[in-house]
Amino acid sequence: MRSPTLRGQFSRVSMLTTAVALVLSAAGMLLYEMTTYRRAFIDDLQTQADLVAKTSAAALVFDDPRVAQQNLALLKQQPRIRAAAVFGADGRPFATYTASADEPVPLQPEAGGAGVHRLLSRTIEVVYPVEHERERVGSVYLRAAHDVWAKATTLALILAGVMAISLLLAQALFRRLQRGITEPLAAVAEVAQQVMERRDWTLRAPDAPVRDIALLVQAFNAMLDEVAERTGELEREMGERQAAEAELRQADRRKDEFLATLAHELRNPLAPIANAAALLRSPSADAATRELAHTILERQLRQMVRLIDDLLDVSRVTTGKLSLHAERIDLVAVLRAAIELAEPLARQHQLRLAAQLPPHPCTMHGDAARLSQVFSNLLNNACRYTPAGGQIDVTLEESGSEVEVAVRDTGIGVEPAMQQRVFELFEQANKRLERGNAGLGIGLTLARQLVQLHGGEITLESAGLGHGSTVRVRLPLKRAESAAAQLALTAPPAAGEPLRLLLADDNVDFAASLQRWLQGLGHEVTVVHDGAAALQAATAAPPDVAILDIGMPGLNGYDVARRLRADAGTAAVTLIAATGWGQRADKEAARQAGFDHHLVKPVDTDALLRILVGCAPALVPSDAPAEPPLDR
Repeated sequence: MRSPTLRGQFSRVSMLTTAVALVLSAAGMLLYEMTTYRRAFIDDLQTQADLVAKTSAAALVFDDPRVAQQNLALLKQQPRIRAAAVFGADGRPFATYTASADEPVPLQPEAGGAGVHRLLSRTIEVVYPVEHERERVGSVYLRAAHDVWAKATTLALILAGVMAISLLLAQALFRRLQRGITEPLAAVAEVAQQVMERRDWTLRAPDAPVRDIALLVQAFNAMLDEVAERTGELEREMGERQAAEAELRQADRRKDEFLATLAHELRNPLAPIANAAALLRSPSADAATRELAHTILERQLRQMVRLIDDLLDVSRVTTGKLSLHAERIDLVAVLRAAIELAEPLARQHQLRLAAQLPPHPCTMHGDAARLSQVFSNLLNNACRYTPAGGQIDVTLEESGSEVEVAVRDTGIGVEPAMQQRVFELFEQANKRLERGNAGLGIGLTLARQLVQLHGGEITLESAGLGHGSTVRVRLPLKRAESAAAQLALTAPPAAGEPLRLLLADDNVDFAASLQRWLQGLGHEVTVVHDGAAALQAATAAPPDVAILDIGMPGLNGYDVARRLRADAGTAAVTLIAATGWGQRADKEAARQAGFDHHLVKPVDTDALLRILVGCAPALVPSDAPAEPPLDR
């Protein structure tokens, strides 16, 4: 038995979901309209009955049928009322009225209180009590013709027509959508399978019309290009050196694992999607089951989006760090290239994109490709978050030894509380020393890292929501090789002589992994997991360096640092804050507490290594300066 195709599953799920939603909506609307119409009709009859009862009460008391008959005769003004009668307390007719001679009148009303009614196929009957001085002296009977079923039939026909048109339109739209999603995904999976079977790296997946899927296809093809290039290099080296054979086999295994993982990740979300479709098709599926199926579909869609993002950034994942290929470049040319790349997106969103750039070159030392990546990311964000008809302006201004590039937009803006956090990989809530976990993505984080590697700074300004935003990138025009650039362009510094270290952090995994790394460098490391234990360990055996987390139970890192500085036996210990809080105010708080250095998690091990080497001045290499300490 052949397994169902993704296209078939999507089609059935879409049509079934749409049909169920339309049927439920139509049934609810029909029930509501009929109930409302019936209630209004009955209320109207009861109002008429109440008027007749009030005007006929005296006639019943004084046994005057003529007055009661006159009151009933007034009902001729209501064509819907076909018959009426006033009965005495003993149930005998007192006065009667019929719209025509063939209309029957009941001889005795049914028992019941006010508002007693009965819905028949074509009429509605109402019996209403007649009271005088809170004593029941008789009852009023009304019979009126209704058109409830005619109205229900007409409304049902209208709803059926709307449902049919909606289903046809939904089917047409979904067929067009699924062609842009399922066909490219099936093609990518097929190419991946053929590459694994035939080892033919010239195969490529065809382009896709949907933008998100097209990014996935482009990333997949780029990965095939990269794998093919690496395989070719390894094969050439295998003919030149016998020792390259082991490396070639290892690379081949990595290649197979990559393709197997990619094929698995492409198919993995399809299994729960198929299961969710089966749940939605099940006749016994209740509301909870349908909600579960919808949740599964949404979660797996998010998983596929994350897969696309991972593939786009796979080159950085495989290398494990960012690198710069620094040379003399023209920043104006880099900006013009980034603007040209953003112009199609701006036109698509109906935005005006303007640039004010100097006519002469702006020369600096940097990586043109990485800087183009920074500005392209900023322009794409501006296009994405600016409504149609908005304006995006790009300016470049030179000021002494630095240059400033500003990207301004008239978009949705940024809340003041978020303007300092948008460049973080994870959103950080301001809850004392705790952190939030709502992420804003990797784009702006990567832009900040690239700008910092160039020795520059990136900031965001906004007057608030709905007032647009401005991102400023400041870069040095001329500079010597800095520690930030050497983090990517040079090898890490030597480990230096062994030191006695105290590591305090309530995150057990972080502390254990950092302890293992430091011990591998030859250092003696003592690990504790709260502030009180850190203070006790440092007082009992003063270390050379203490690496302290800030948010710890018992005593936080600031309190531990203050007490260590106040104790003569530990006043000279080098204190390093290792924390997730990295704003200017956090660094100032660390300086006031007595810390010598401030590192933001995830800790840059090269920066930490330079600090530790700096604790032994005789062994510090001349070309590997340590991070400057915080001013006290």
